[in-house]
Amino acid sequence: MDPRSANLPPHRGIALLEVMIAVGILTFAVVSISSAIIAGQQQSFEARGKIVGSVAAESLLSQITQVPWETIDSWHGYVEEVGSITDATGMPLEGDWSAIGRKVSVIEDEVQVSQLEVFIIGRTVTVSSFTKDGRTLSTIERFVSEPQS
Repeated sequence: MDPRSANLPPHRGIALLEVMIAVGILTFAVVSISSAIIAGQQQSFEARGKIVGSVAAESLLSQITQVPWETIDSWHGYVEEVGSITDATGMPLEGDWSAIGRKVSVIEDEVQVSQLEVFIIGRTVTVSSFTKDGRTLSTIERFVSEPQS
């Protein structure tokens, strides 16, 4: 043994290969966490859109069912294009509301109450909310019976 090597400290450096493995593991962890965060944000955004679409459809359906029964048919084919939803004063709604539209369908219908063997005549009103690319966010139906005279 060389007397000079006895005084040298042992090699304690990190090999290049170890550094590359550590960087690879760290990169994989960061990419995995980022992907999970992005997927969560997209799902949250989608859920928010469906909630706003449901509220918008329910709001219009409630408005339609308050009109006189004889005029409900006039709502058939009614469409509010994306960004044209307004409040009660006629002012356009902004924010999430400006990204959706609504459409209405009214169909003559009858419902049978089997225990009483009775048919109830009325209209099925369907309100759908949709996005600018035509994707349906929410569809709500309600049967409105003809008033008895």
